[in-house]
Amino acid sequence: MIFYNKQEINSIDLIYNKFNKNEFKSPRRSTIPLIVLFKHNQILSKELINLNSITDIDYIFEYKISAVKGKGLPSCTDLMIEYSNDCIAIEAKRTEPPYEKVKKWLSNSSNKRLVVEGWLEIINNYTGLKIEISEIQDLPYQLIHRVASACSLMKLHTKIIYIGFDLNKRKSNYYLNCLECFSSILENKLDLYLYCYNIDKTEEQIQLERRWDLGERDLSKNIISGLQNDNLMKLSETMKRKINKSA
Repeated sequence: MIFYNKQEINSIDLIYNKFNKNEFKSPRRSTIPLIVLFKHNQILSKELINLNSITDIDYIFEYKISAVKGKGLPSCTDLMIEYSNDCIAIEAKRTEPPYEKVKKWLSNSSNKRLVVEGWLEIINNYTGLKIEISEIQDLPYQLIHRVASACSLMKLHTKIIYIGFDLNKRKSNYYLNCLECFSSILENKLDLYLYCYNIDKTEEQIQLERRWDLGERDLSKNIISGLQNDNLMKLSETMKRKINKSA
């Protein structure tokens, strides 16, 4: 079954108007190739899940979990996949710059400190660890609450996958380093992955990106039409890296 947050969707092509109105204005948003992956059944590999043995799988786009301490914005995972006693949290990346590190995001705010403590409480409850804020200060804040979101489901097996589209070496190494660092802090109690894909753009996608570069700032109608007709891009896997082996 397909969901947008908690709302069931009968088809992936009915999901576009559920997103924020800005989601498909730019042809370079990572949501676009993520949906292409989903439509082409490339979202999961046999190493992660035997799709032939499971019939009840929920694909939840923009999976939302509110902060459990303090006041702050919810964490919205790009795609959460739930089945039996397992879950896979997917975060898609393309042109996004690095997110703020925890220490900068905190900015001496007592409320923000409570928010981070809440995310760590979820992670610690799931893993049995006692991770403190001082250990994660140099990690991206987003990575912390994405992992907490997956842990909140309290599944027997939890996987977190960062999927990068058209990442250069510097960006892929950045995400790899962040995941490796957090994996070490987590004592390898969670399975973290980095997948990378090249984008083979169609002429339509190339023209959309050209129009964006020339200053058009709302191409959502054309982008959604391209997704519906599946004529924007093809994707090919270039990296599939498991960061650790679970204890």
